[in-house]
Amino acid sequence: MRLYLSKSSTSSLVTDADTVDGFHASLTPMPHVIVPLNADGVLDLSQTYIKSDVYTFRRIDLTNAASDYDLQIGEEAVIIFTNALTVPLRTRTQSGTRYEVHLVCSNSGDVSGGSVEPIFLLPNNITYPNNFTYAEVYRNAAGLNSGYASYSAFRCGLSFSNTVFYITNFTQYKNIKGFYDAWGIGGSFPWLSVFSCDWLNRTIDWVRLGTLVFPALASGYVLIRRLV
Repeated sequence: MRLYLSKSSTSSLVTDADTVDGFHASLTPMPHVIVPLNADGVLDLSQTYIKSDVYTFRRIDLTNAASDYDLQIGEEAVIIFTNALTVPLRTRTQSGTRYEVHLVCSNSGDVSGGSVEPIFLLPNNITYPNNFTYAEVYRNAAGLNSGYASYSAFRCGLSFSNTVFYITNFTQYKNIKGFYDAWGIGGSFPWLSVFSCDWLNRTIDWVRLGTLVFPALASGYVLIRRLV
C-alpha cells in the first residue's frame, strides 16, 4: 500500500514541522511560542527575555554552590541554611546593579537563644573597619527609639530576623536599606526597625554580595532577586 500526499499536504507538513499543537518553536520568547531547553536541560531566557518584553522568573538554588554565580536581571537565587553562624551568598555583582533580598530566620520565638547583637552582611566576604554608617528608627517593648552607629560591614538585622532590604551597588554609592522584625530577645519582640546602611568608601568595587554573619546559630533561607 502506498501513501500519496498532495502538494498542499506536503507544504502543510513542512510549514508545521516545528510546531506542537499549533505553537511554533523559537529561541526568542514571545507570545504563543515554545522555547526549548538549553544543553543543561534548563529553560534559560536570560539572554533574550528583555528584548521580547516577556517577563520570566527563574530560581537558582545556591545552597551548596562552590563558586559565585552571576544573577541575570529577573533571576532569583535561594540559599537554605541550618544552624549556621555564617552564610555565603555566592553571588557576583558589579557597579550599576540593584537587588531585593529577603532574609527569613525560622528559629522559634520568645527566649530562644537569640542574642541582642546585629546580623551583618560582609561585602566581598571581608570587613572594612569603620567604613559603614547605620541609621535606624525602631519600635520595641521599651518604646519608639532610634540609632546611629559605625560598623565594619553592612548591618541588616538583629538577633533572629525576618528582613527585607534593597541593595544599591554603585562604586561611588553603596547602600542597603529596608526593614526587619527581630525576635529571640525575651520580652522585646516584635522589634520593628526601618534602617539604612551606607558603605562610605567610594573607590572599592563591590564584586561579591558577600557573607551573612549571625550573632547566634540561625536557620532559615535567603532569597536574592536581581532587579537591575
